[in-house]
Amino acid sequence: MNKSNLAKSIRFYNDAVECEKVGNLKSAEELYFKAIKINSTFFQAHYNLANVKKKVDELDEAIIHYKKSIELKSDFINAYYNLGDVLKDLGRLKEAEQNFKKALELNPNFKEAKVNLGIIFELNKLISIVKPLKKNKNDLNFISNVNTFKTNRDVEPELINELNNIRTEELDKTSLYDARYGHGKFSNFKLFENNSVVIKKIKADLTTIMEQAVKSEIYIKESFFNILKSGSGLHPHTHFGAFDKNLGYENQKFSLTYYLSIGDQKTDEPGILKLYDPKKEILPTNGLLLIFPANQKHSAIYNGKEDRIMIGVNFYSLN
Repeated sequence: MNKSNLAKSIRFYNDAVECEKVGNLKSAEELYFKAIKINSTFFQAHYNLANVKKKVDELDEAIIHYKKSIELKSDFINAYYNLGDVLKDLGRLKEAEQNFKKALELNPNFKEAKVNLGIIFELNKLISIVKPLKKNKNDLNFISNVNTFKTNRDVEPELINELNNIRTEELDKTSLYDARYGHGKFSNFKLFENNSVVIKKIKADLTTIMEQAVKSEIYIKESFFNILKSGSGLHPHTHFGAFDKNLGYENQKFSLTYYLSIGDQKTDEPGILKLYDPKKEILPTNGLLLIFPANQKHSAIYNGKEDRIMIGVNFYSLN
């Protein structure tokens, strides 16, 4: 390739990077394509194009370009990792596992790859138990975003004491992306694996409530708790990811929120739970328990002086 074409290819690539930075993905995609058309061995352009395709949910195209970047650069660690991530979202778990392992082979300290191998194990268990329902949405006995399930359960004082003894992370010290923000603490997503008597009891009680609400046996995917302090909250988000969408779990995944302590509501931001599409606002009370579809966006802002404590569960109905 002559120097003029090489320079042109690099210029298209650099312009594409700038477009991607400001969120102009359509222009970025066009410019990466131009760079590749001039220089088909431009592995970084293939990789960046794959990232754009991933962002716009064109996953099959993303796979093509991740694989091409690996073909051109066999030790491209990030390409193996991101390819594994896309394959995971598509439910192609064996292939995803192979790519995460390859990334770890190249970099044994790649923490995110190790974490994703654990996720692959959990997802294999999930799909072995929860089969996507092929019924029409209108034939299902499920909670809709129009009809949120609400009930109350008395909160044992010893439950709050137990949660305070469980290891947590500080919200404002974690570098991981999370919908939660501000001052506060949060647990891992395996709360119900705790062997304490009070945690076992809450798991049993909430399982019964969830099964009654969705009229089905359930599979619990995640269980956790949050302790929010003044100036904290939840950005608008859902608990429904690409994997759930691609596997067809739209009508089977739900989220539960159980308020153990509402904290201080004498403030301009008392921690109202805001649900979207359709809009609904719920001011929590102690012991309030809500269940809504996991793909329903929700948020909250809390400014009170006392701790606000809640348990969250993400689960699937089996029928």
